[in-house]
Amino acid sequence: MKKSTKKLRQYSAADVFLWLLLLMCIVGIGIRIAAGTRSIFTKETPGEYLVSYVITDMRSEYSDYFSEGMEYYLEDGTPFGSLTGDAVFTPTREYLEDENGQYVASYNSSGRVDVKGTAKVEGIMTEQGFMLEDKMYLAANMSLTVYSTEMMAEILITDISKVSVQN
Repeated sequence: MKKSTKKLRQYSAADVFLWLLLLMCIVGIGIRIAAGTRSIFTKETPGEYLVSYVITDMRSEYSDYFSEGMEYYLEDGTPFGSLTGDAVFTPTREYLEDENGQYVASYNSSGRVDVKGTAKVEGIMTEQGFMLEDKMYLAANMSLTVYSTEMMAEILITDISKVSVQN
């Protein structure tokens, strides 16, 4: 009769450490998925912010699409915000070469305009910056493509500020 020579597996401290590390990674991934892109430990609450923007070299016929309350969205369908009624239209600046080879600024006469305005957006200011709709970080000098039901435009963000409550 033969004796059974089965050995029981013994775990070392390194094995236990690796299993605990794997378990912590899985828990961390689960918390990240459950919390979304915003940290569940943040003390900030979402609020209204004003995003100042500039659009350059746009056809002047599109000026009707910049009325107060017009809703705009990002390319992925995320709401960007609603426009305030302060859009300013100026003729697009061109730089042309004169007879001396110098570049001189002039204004476009073909109906192209630049737009400066603000949009009211929902988001949160975090330590990393402003997060729009808990999905995307925005910052000054950032270009975005936004669209409405009528048009699409490339905007340049110039400033982000908290909406102040006035009594």
